[in-house]
Amino acid sequence: MKKSENKCEKGERLSAAVNSNGVIPGRVLRDLRKRVNSSRSITKDVRERCLTEIDRLEHLSDASVEYGATRQYIEWLLSIPWKAGSKRQFDFKKVEQRIDQDYYGSQKIKNKILERIAIRKLTGNSSINSILCLAGVPGTGKASLAKAMAKAMDKEFIRISVGGLSKATDIKGSNRTSLGALPGIIIQTLKNAGTIDPVVLIEDVEYLAEEASTVPAMSLLEAIDPRYNCRFLDNYIGFPVDLSNVFFICAVKSTEDVPDLLSHRFEVIELPGYIEKEKIHIAQKYIIPTVLKKHGLLKKNIVFSENGLKKIIRNYTLEAGLLQFKRQIEVICRHVAKEKAVGNNKTWMVNEKTVGSFLGTAQYTLEKPGDSPEIGVAIGLAWTGQGGDLMIIEGLRMKGSGEVITTGSLGEVMKESIQAAHSYVRSKADVLGIDHGDFDNFDIHIHFPSGAIPKDGPSAGAAVSLVIASVMAERPIRNDIAMTGEVTLRGKVLQVGGLIEKVSAAYRAGIPTIFVPKDNKKELKDLPADILKKTKFIFIESVDDIFARGLLDFVPSSYTLEKLFAEELNKAKNRKKTGASRKIAAKGKKKK
Repeated sequence: MKKSENKCEKGERLSAAVNSNGVIPGRVLRDLRKRVNSSRSITKDVRERCLTEIDRLEHLSDASVEYGATRQYIEWLLSIPWKAGSKRQFDFKKVEQRIDQDYYGSQKIKNKILERIAIRKLTGNSSINSILCLAGVPGTGKASLAKAMAKAMDKEFIRISVGGLSKATDIKGSNRTSLGALPGIIIQTLKNAGTIDPVVLIEDVEYLAEEASTVPAMSLLEAIDPRYNCRFLDNYIGFPVDLSNVFFICAVKSTEDVPDLLSHRFEVIELPGYIEKEKIHIAQKYIIPTVLKKHGLLKKNIVFSENGLKKIIRNYTLEAGLLQFKRQIEVICRHVAKEKAVGNNKTWMVNEKTVGSFLGTAQYTLEKPGDSPEIGVAIGLAWTGQGGDLMIIEGLRMKGSGEVITTGSLGEVMKESIQAAHSYVRSKADVLGIDHGDFDNFDIHIHFPSGAIPKDGPSAGAAVSLVIASVMAERPIRNDIAMTGEVTLRGKVLQVGGLIEKVSAAYRAGIPTIFVPKDNKKELKDLPADILKKTKFIFIESVDDIFARGLLDFVPSSYTLEKLFAEELNKAKNRKKTGASRKIAAKGKKKK
């Protein structure tokens, strides 16, 4: 009886010593201690902390919350690549070749990237003081460029987004004492990379500026700024981590979106939108082969003609980048993949005539200037989230009391710009041949089509000035020009942003001449060679230059003709009255 009781007691103790996974905790701790002692990637301080935590685990129940949290902490300490850097040395001479193979873009941009890679080569992966930031609308190749850089240097590439982070703990981790505590996104990224020197692309940085608190942006700066990140402290880990070897690259949609807290530390490289010719080249060399492979198709299954690609770009996308373009190609490939899956192995041709059968009715119509010069119609250039775009501005005058009416979902800045343009044109009435009384007797209506789309900014001031001068002086505006520029009350034309995207939009629409503020002249060297070759740029300093070059000869309206006829009749009547009075006076002298 006693022997059976002893056996039961031993069985109970043994079962108590086995955790829910069927593993004896003592064995787990021995294995964990062995991993800590044999690890070569952790530092001395981290090893000591791990061993101390393992000693604590020996006195805890494996069913307790503290046991699980402590063991998780040890696993995190072991998973961080404290000293595990990439041992592969890259050949700088081959770096440029690899980047050219994987990324299609401006040579100037590539040179700036190569300069930074050269510094890392010479200094042993150390970063320079400024942080690289790529600015460009979606689809302009920010991620592709960062990935090409990592591949050229034989580094791991990690892509993260900080758009949804609103607290410092999201970046720097939470304290171990907190329920569900974990390291921040920076330490998690290092764990996923497995090395201490990866290339990390941080996207959606602009959304940090929308937060009311500045803490998330400052926490991110602490991690990516070379001045501080050699001893980055995550609240959960509790040990300083050296991030100086990590190649951090930030990405934003435009230079205007860079948060003010970070802008002074960023070296911004602007990636312009692609013109049609470049999009076709990228599609043929990069996009189509990649999409075919992902859809299980061969080159013989589907053939894209150049005219077919042009039609997709012009009628099914509205962007400076390549995202929509790539999606439309994927839609076509899915259609072909479905047909191939049911045994139809014919070769599908995607040309100008067959695109509609794959993609349906055209979604967009390319905005183009009118066929002939018109009074009160000018072409402005705008920057949007999809890149550059044409902005047709219409003006009309009508009998009234001198009011300026604006329509088209305009913001306050644009309305103020219109008012400034109106005041300047009014001050130049004599030069333009406008009767001063017309500004009191006529209302002016300025309209921006596509009223459902909000519009704001001062860069339409130049075009608005020309429209107002045109309707009041009754002089047509050339239909072969587009323009951009902010206008002051003194008639000066100021520098504007987004010039490369705006000029690209005019080029796509086939406009041969563009009025550009003189202060923007230095930016034109970044444009593609095709645009510089086929576009004429006129650099303007004042609104008077726009009037002189943009307005055509006087074309009087019926009202103006009636007014001129009435004035001539009055002059004739006055001459008759003057002549009659002179005759009467002469007769009086003779009688005397």
